[in-house]
Amino acid sequence: MGRISKKIKVRMILALIIIVTFMFYLTPLSLSLPQELFTRFYYLPIILGGLWFGFKGGLKVSLFVTFISIPHTSKAYSYDQALFYDELLELLLFNIVGPVVGILRDREQRRIAFNQRIQSLAAIGEAISSVAHEMKNMLIPMRGFLRRLRENQSLEGKGASYMDIVEQEAAKLDKMVKDMLFFGRQTPLQMEEVELGSLVDDIRKVLDEEFSNNGIKLVFQCNEGWKRVPLDRNKVCSAISNLLYNALHASAKGKEVRLFIQSDDHLLRIMVEDEGPGIPAEHLHRIFQPFFTTKPQGTGLGLAITQRIVEEHNGDIRVESNIGNGTRFVLSLPIMDQAPVIKKKHEEA
Repeated sequence: MGRISKKIKVRMILALIIIVTFMFYLTPLSLSLPQELFTRFYYLPIILGGLWFGFKGGLKVSLFVTFISIPHTSKAYSYDQALFYDELLELLLFNIVGPVVGILRDREQRRIAFNQRIQSLAAIGEAISSVAHEMKNMLIPMRGFLRRLRENQSLEGKGASYMDIVEQEAAKLDKMVKDMLFFGRQTPLQMEEVELGSLVDDIRKVLDEEFSNNGIKLVFQCNEGWKRVPLDRNKVCSAISNLLYNALHASAKGKEVRLFIQSDDHLLRIMVEDEGPGIPAEHLHRIFQPFFTTKPQGTGLGLAITQRIVEEHNGDIRVESNIGNGTRFVLSLPIMDQAPVIKKKHEEA
């Protein structure tokens, strides 16, 4: 049996409300037991509204039932004040039950969606790891042979240019394999106390030359470089580097990419801004999906890896982008009071 469409669900709720209202209003006020029974029947469409449409659905149905019940409640006031207060209490309960059922339904839907995402990512990660290992096994001898050709033969003209192209493509393939292996692995966090200034220096050493070669200015701002925070140094560096690489590829020559790092007692905030063309609105909800990319030679794993690293630190990542006005990624990582610090090998010996 197929799923019930949204239109049919709405019609069913409206039909139930109409039937209950018809019986409710046609029953004389003197018949207190049927009156109470028909009032209770209103909970059925209210609960269905919450179960089928979440918080907003439960709230809308309960407010609608309240609205159509007001004339009857007003009539009860002139007939019997005890009955009036009973109906008033029911109206209050209507507007509690609907939203509460909706909130519980929304929470369950989020839990199910999260579990499905975890399961799908685990399956994808396993498949990616298998493929990446095979690619790596083929790539290692290829790069070795290329290196020998460079060392043993003096290539000129077209031969040299062809060799340059092969090496560039091999380097791209190597990066793709590394991204796939990183995404496929589920390694635990290696937490340590990291000085923010040294974190920035590590990233600067890796990326400065590439940004300069592309004519793009890379700006760093870290007002509390002396401060130490607990995090996985390698993973956080990888997450920031992925964002900076994306900003680099999105920026034209002469533009600027900015990295801001701020912190307080409870939160580390990392911002990466570029002056690129921005991300189209229809792509914003998909950019963190594995393998989604708009770049001709991109893997679509960089942002997915970054999101996972942030979530492993119990943090949050959000993106702000407007067409023509660049893009900003904001990473918010909670600073834990105590974190397991990994001892250096020479300290354990």
